[in-house]
Amino acid sequence: MIGEGTDIRTWPGRLGVKPGDTVQLMADLTRIAWNARRAGGRFSTAAFLDSFAEAVAPGGDILVPAYNFDLRSGDAFDLRGTPSISGALANAALGHAGYRRTPHPLHSFAVRGAHAEQLAASKEPGSFGPSSPFAFLLERKAVLLAIDLPLNDALTFVHFTEERMKVPYRAHRSLRIRYTGANGRTAGRVFSIYAKRPGHHIDLAPLEPLLEKAGALRRGEIGGSHFIRVDLALAHDAIARDISSNGARSIHTFRWSWWLRDVLKAALRTFGVRTRHERTAHAARTA
Repeated sequence: MIGEGTDIRTWPGRLGVKPGDTVQLMADLTRIAWNARRAGGRFSTAAFLDSFAEAVAPGGDILVPAYNFDLRSGDAFDLRGTPSISGALANAALGHAGYRRTPHPLHSFAVRGAHAEQLAASKEPGSFGPSSPFAFLLERKAVLLAIDLPLNDALTFVHFTEERMKVPYRAHRSLRIRYTGANGRTAGRVFSIYAKRPGHHIDLAPLEPLLEKAGALRRGEIGGSHFIRVDLALAHDAIARDISSNGARSIHTFRWSWWLRDVLKAALRTFGVRTRHERTAHAARTA
């Protein structure tokens, strides 16, 4: 029989999730599934998603990132069927009947809960704009739960704060996408992303102690997996302070070698040449 430590039905409560909460949920499922099997049980991704959705009801929401941030102008995106590059949990949520998908092609979420219809109906053209799911996470004082993932891979929310603070190393870039909506109609639509300028690199390692000092970040272990829990409202304030008083040095760095690399990549894309990562992601979407 599966032990209590790996019984995912107990995880939301042990992670402090309560009715009415808004939770951004992320996980690398490999270790979770392996530990469940090792304990003599079976792991179900649908049951994992259901356990968190049930824990926040009534009134709360679960948002699972289902990103395709590697899309370029001219690419196609189908809200109904384009898989995410965010991993197994994202694609399981997209295939779950209880979840809706938010419409932005680069930074969509699979959402379930009291505000799922509102989020799925958003007309926000920007990944991190004032009506984006990231703004909703701040408004609702959401928590980020990331299981077996480092902060660097989990805290996309930092880019929302960067846009609000108008950091100088990012700029709005428009993309025209061949977009198929929930109604099955395809048309060209223009979206935007607050993209890094060449040479800049995000590294959140120096940010982690600042978040811990602010009470925004805590770590722990559950069922043989490691988790981080981030209070996104407190994190937003800590990141904003670093941007305004420390030149954002705790979240980003610049090197001329990276500038050259980024400029060369951009030049290759103008001739239709993709990086290996982009080719792999594109093949997965179009398979």
